[in-house]
Amino acid sequence: MRVRDWLTAIKSFLYSYHFSNGLRTTISVVVPSLVCFSMGQLIAGIAISTGALCAALSDQPGTFVHKTNGALISIGLISITALGTGLASPYPWAMTPWIVICCFIFSMLLVYGNRGGNIGVACLLVMIVILGDPQDTAREAVINSLLVLLGAVWHGFLALILWQIRPYLNVQQTLGECILETARYLELRAGFYVKDADIEEIYKSVLEQQVLVNEKQEAVRELLLKRRSAQLGTSTISKSMVLIFLDMVDLQEHIMASQTDYKSLHQYFGEQEILEKMHGLILEFVEEMRNIGRAVMAGQRSLPRENLRHDIDKVQQAITEIRKTLPTLQERNRLFVLTNILNNLQDIANRMYNLHRLTRLERVKEATLDERLELSRFTTSNRYDLEVFRNNLTFQSHIFRHAVRVALATTIGYLLGLALHLDRVYWILLTIVVILKPGFGLTKSRSYQRITGTVVGALFAIAVLLLVKNPPVIFAIMLFCILGAYSFMSLQYTVSVIFTTPFVIFLLHFLHPADLHYATQRVLDTFIGGTLAFVANIALWPSWEHKYLPSYMEKMIRSNRQYLEQVMKLYTGEQMAVVDYKLARKETYVNTANMMGAFQRMLSEPKSKQKNTSQLYHFVVLNHTLSSRIAALAAYGLGHKVNYPRPEYQLITRYLLQCLDQIADLSINPGAVLPELPQNIEAFETLEICVESLERRRQEEINAGKGETPVRDEMLEVKQVRDQLHSIAGILKDMRKSTK
Repeated sequence: MRVRDWLTAIKSFLYSYHFSNGLRTTISVVVPSLVCFSMGQLIAGIAISTGALCAALSDQPGTFVHKTNGALISIGLISITALGTGLASPYPWAMTPWIVICCFIFSMLLVYGNRGGNIGVACLLVMIVILGDPQDTAREAVINSLLVLLGAVWHGFLALILWQIRPYLNVQQTLGECILETARYLELRAGFYVKDADIEEIYKSVLEQQVLVNEKQEAVRELLLKRRSAQLGTSTISKSMVLIFLDMVDLQEHIMASQTDYKSLHQYFGEQEILEKMHGLILEFVEEMRNIGRAVMAGQRSLPRENLRHDIDKVQQAITEIRKTLPTLQERNRLFVLTNILNNLQDIANRMYNLHRLTRLERVKEATLDERLELSRFTTSNRYDLEVFRNNLTFQSHIFRHAVRVALATTIGYLLGLALHLDRVYWILLTIVVILKPGFGLTKSRSYQRITGTVVGALFAIAVLLLVKNPPVIFAIMLFCILGAYSFMSLQYTVSVIFTTPFVIFLLHFLHPADLHYATQRVLDTFIGGTLAFVANIALWPSWEHKYLPSYMEKMIRSNRQYLEQVMKLYTGEQMAVVDYKLARKETYVNTANMMGAFQRMLSEPKSKQKNTSQLYHFVVLNHTLSSRIAALAAYGLGHKVNYPRPEYQLITRYLLQCLDQIADLSINPGAVLPELPQNIEAFETLEICVESLERRRQEEINAGKGETPVRDEMLEVKQVRDQLHSIAGILKDMRKSTK
């Protein structure tokens, strides 16, 4: 990586939500300890910092109402947990059932989504930290719990104050990250145009990146659209961010619309320079998009750095030069694919220039949001009532099984630590809670990451304690480790653990000087906790992904069906509701990402639990290609309008929707006996005859030296639609075979 790329990556990180959240958490955790240390009350300061740390873990981006409610609930649960643990910790006979109760209930909070899950983790962390430094009397336990409560209130107050000062900071950072991930998605797709490219590997990378893009889009919807729909008034900044996000989702559709048969593309043009020029042009788009993303993250204005329209014209001229060498219409038809890709890039360029204007707040006040979009319908509403909790109290719920696993594993870890007379049993419990996840794959990767991070971090701490004897220098290094631990917690878990381990070792070194004893103890405890977590997840009612894949497949297919049905209204003369079309598109992206995410998790499971991996991967690739073909129809229909509708479109649409219905049924019941659909329908043949007739007439016009004519326009439109519909029909035949 070049120095410039390193500097750009560092700049992006410093403007990111991860760094700002880490900095805020570090301030809220360190300040109480420093203040109390100056007053000679370091132990009290650490208790306050513990409350602040746990409250920070439960703090999730969201609207003001959601943040306030989440802060109040977490503060209440954290204080109750601190008091109960403080009273029970001196007595193993009381602490054992308390661990079971806390671990089960707080792990069950995952039923309320990420916010609930993080509140549960925060409460478990309070329990574990207080267990590591038990109180001798009930009075000390009460005082300690009040100090923890004070720390939680301090962080909640600080977070809400900072939110009021910069209410759009989290939204800007998340939206900017969404743009950067979309730029990475486009960059990966640019690989399709590289000579001798490994198409299969590129598809794999593209599908994996699509999962990340979808995660960022969902995060933006949660932060921005809920806030927007809840506000009576709107600001210019809020409106600009909504417009940027809507343009970004449309832009992704245009990126997907450039999908084509890349093997044929290389077969026809692989020896010419046109694909290399196309690849270079797309990379320029990537850099321009990254500039916009970084500007949005920083809340700054952005200006175009590349003349994209000029560069598009140069590629268009190269295509024109190739066309001059092709005398017949049949030969020129091969250029149709390149022209479509270039047209999509032209639309993307227009949107990028608009994004630049929106970051500068130009024309935002005059711009109006389409009320038909009903933005609140694009967000996910979570229920936070007891009925949701009760409905999951069954072994059919994977979260219930996860909660039971956590309760049993932590209890065994606690009793094992007591039996082995380990000094710091709490580190075993902390390792189990952090590593143990509902899915086997994530638990496995977390185990490796935590063990690796702990060993590296412990070695670093040993080196510092051996070489540095100046306490202020060690304290400064500890502050840096705190910042790194919280900044990378949700970005790079291994890096976060590398920072966390020396931070804890340095803290214990100041509290209970024992030189290198704590470093070696941390590594041993991590191995014990990691082993228990790994064994629990594979032995105690494990959740294997292959059991859930059919459900993901069905949802993915049915959402694509709805997407196709909405888009084809443009071609069949029906009225298309904008909100229904965009909702169908959103569901397609979400369900495709969910399916790919589940498939990736399955690949990290034991080989014996991986079912039909090659067929499933082929199915996901086919579905991605299907979505891209539908996106191409949408982009053309919305961008150029359908000037020459054909009656065959309606018949073909009905046939394709029937195929999708059958594929969805077969995905959850592969042995189902369904009525046979014809391999082809007459409407395709009629459409083919129409295209051939138009091509003959157009060839006659070319021979007569005529340029653009209505016959040419009709031929281009009908051929464009015919090709996409043929491709979709072929994809559906392959998908039906895969499901069987």
